[in-house]
Amino acid sequence: MWQIKRLHFSQSGSCNGGCLVLLIAVFVVIFAMVWGAISTYQGAYQMTSASPRTFEPIPGAEEEKLFRSKIQAAQAAMANGQTTEVRFSANDLNAWFFAERRNADFADHLRFRTEADWLVADLSVPLSFMADVPFLPSIRSRYFNGRIAARLAVENGELKIQNLDVEGNGKRLPWLFTGQAYKQTLTEGMNKAIETRLPEASRFVHRIESVKVENNEVIVKLQGGARG
Repeated sequence: MWQIKRLHFSQSGSCNGGCLVLLIAVFVVIFAMVWGAISTYQGAYQMTSASPRTFEPIPGAEEEKLFRSKIQAAQAAMANGQTTEVRFSANDLNAWFFAERRNADFADHLRFRTEADWLVADLSVPLSFMADVPFLPSIRSRYFNGRIAARLAVENGELKIQNLDVEGNGKRLPWLFTGQAYKQTLTEGMNKAIETRLPEASRFVHRIESVKVENNEVIVKLQGGARG
């Protein structure tokens, strides 16, 4: 029912490296069409916009340097067998994610922020890869301008999505994201994205003891010792 023709989220021209942004757009729009209900498709259409959104500039080298100093301090503590805590803002995360033009293919499509006790990814995804559905409005020229909000947890030594909220253009189709299967798929996409988009972070994942968002900070507790 659909075709994926043109993706521009990587320097090679293809969507590799765990494209969580694309994965969300596919869930929101394509699954609605597969469901087959016109009313649901119309709901998905309402979650799209006619033009892209704009984002604030990417944080600069100073912000990235500050965040790296926090990571280095955590590394030193763990090397000494100490349990340590890293606190960082969404601005720190943006600085790290886009440091030295890394992930530049996402610069026009993604920014992180916090909202209450949620970690939020604001998105603007072109839907030109979508195929038209006969007799229904075209989505191919539109954009998914929305947000993914997640509460994260650690389970059996793995980082998992505990709660998920997805909104596009101020609209929701909540039933799309209530099933455990969706959370599991997105958890796998998130971990793959960490592995390929933030390889430095992937070396810490198996040492995470807890993670939470509090007072506009992401607080990660890391176990010390010579694990894995």
